[in-house]
Amino acid sequence: MSSKEEFAPKLQSIMSEIAVCEGLVLAKNSGEVIIGQTLTDMDHNSIAKSISKIFKTKIDALNKGKMAEMTLGLDEGYLLAVKNKDFMVLGFLGTDGKSSVGLLLRQLKNLMK
Repeated sequence: MSSKEEFAPKLQSIMSEIAVCEGLVLAKNSGEVIIGQTLTDMDHNSIAKSISKIFKTKIDALNKGKMAEMTLGLDEGYLLAVKNKDFMVLGFLGTDGKSSVGLLLRQLKNLMK
């Protein structure tokens, strides 16, 4: 089973469960998009490549290891990202999704186990 076939139904389930989720993107850690589903037209490849670069950022002074997840608050919503050894999943919420940040983050973490 390919990663696309494995993850597609799981992503759809998350989108269905969290009504304010505006989209999900599954990509390789290199930034190569495997699946992208968003309510509005977005450049999934550009977003995934940018997040891939952020994940590669080292914060050695913390002595806490490599970056594994992030939550970014933006002017018009939120971007959540979680990665594992091979893949990363990105989730998008609008301004009305603030109360769902924790729920979506938990779902993305479970997906990346």
